[in-house]
Amino acid sequence: MGECLDVKRDGPVATVVMHRKGNNGIASDLVEELSSAFKEVGEDPSVRVVVLASEYEKYFSVGADLTAMGDIDRDAPDAEDRITAFTLELQKGFNQIAACPKPVIARINGHALGGGCELTLCCDYRVMVEDGRSKIGQSETPLGIIPGAGGTQRLPRLIGKAKALPMILEGTRLSAKEAEAAGLVSLAVAPEDLDAAVGELAGRLAKAATFALAMAKDAVNRGLEAPLEEGLEIEARNFAKASLSEDAVIGIMSFLSKQEPQFRGK
Repeated sequence: MGECLDVKRDGPVATVVMHRKGNNGIASDLVEELSSAFKEVGEDPSVRVVVLASEYEKYFSVGADLTAMGDIDRDAPDAEDRITAFTLELQKGFNQIAACPKPVIARINGHALGGGCELTLCCDYRVMVEDGRSKIGQSETPLGIIPGAGGTQRLPRLIGKAKALPMILEGTRLSAKEAEAAGLVSLAVAPEDLDAAVGELAGRLAKAATFALAMAKDAVNRGLEAPLEEGLEIEARNFAKASLSEDAVIGIMSFLSKQEPQFRGK
């Protein structure tokens, strides 16, 4: 599909495979391609689940491409504004992943550090290899910087401030098992079980009522940022939309007739 990634399709499952310069360093080119790919698969009715993966054996993503940071003129009067604008563009691309109406699974086969960790936080599930080597975490502060692609916001929302803040302040790197215990990783698996675990989860989600999943995901994501009363309004409206879908008819009729539903994703 592009210089930094490819999109592979296997029935209702689309796998976005990153392959940027050996370790998937986060930079504008990769983020632009990710944003475009997730917009495409999100709008494709034949896609019911998305997997985000890396082509490289040892790395999911090592974080920001720091070579780009070296080109910044720190003495320029507009330096702060330019860096802010650059960071907001990265966040916009990451938001496209988080907003994908399909369930998104991060297949974490190696290090996911800094921006790579932030990338997994945009996904709905994180399945990570426990190989005695691979680590995940917000590793920015030891470099004198902070997370800039959503880490200070998404990580506390995922695992709570009490766990997230020390991890961010100390640049903690966790193994898959440690991350699973903290709630950062959905599932830690042995290397030989990674593909089977991701495939089983993707297959299970692909059989579900796609539109209902989209409405539930939207209600959770938008409601989390809103007062309870507003969140309940979002839930009610999304409940109504889901109830009017073809899948709702199939699901209810299948339940009443005690048959396995064959959802169409509509």
